[in-house]
Amino acid sequence: MKQTIQYNARYLQAIALLMCMLLTQVSTAASPEAQPALSGYDVVSYFTEKKAERGSAEHAVTHAGSTYWFTSAEHKALFSKHPQRYLPQYDGYCAYGIRYGQMVEADPQAWIIVDDKLYLHTDHSFLEKWQADTAAAIKEGDEQWQVLRN
Repeated sequence: MKQTIQYNARYLQAIALLMCMLLTQVSTAASPEAQPALSGYDVVSYFTEKKAERGSAEHAVTHAGSTYWFTSAEHKALFSKHPQRYLPQYDGYCAYGIRYGQMVEADPQAWIIVDDKLYLHTDHSFLEKWQADTAAAIKEGDEQWQVLRN
């Protein structure tokens, strides 16, 4: 009898764990707020506040299949009016990686604005390497991006 109770308790724990895992996967996949573009960083803040700031689902906009979060209704409105002005280059991939033909996820806190365009990088060390010759990095990155995005 004692073994049966222990077996049933383990069985119920395993089922509960499995259900939690399944529910987490379903809710993450079904909810656009769970996976905002740029990890939820407000693309307008880079330009207006000169810093990386996390937005919130309260001020969300979907553009070209991606959901962007903003820190305020004002930032949301600015983006909605001119999204191309604020979107990062290379769809938010690391600009250093793009230069060398690699689509690598970027860290929204490793960024720079050059000629009114936002460039993101994997981390600050890659940003520094990219800045060593910004003009060449942009030229080569733009050329590589034409190949990579097709």
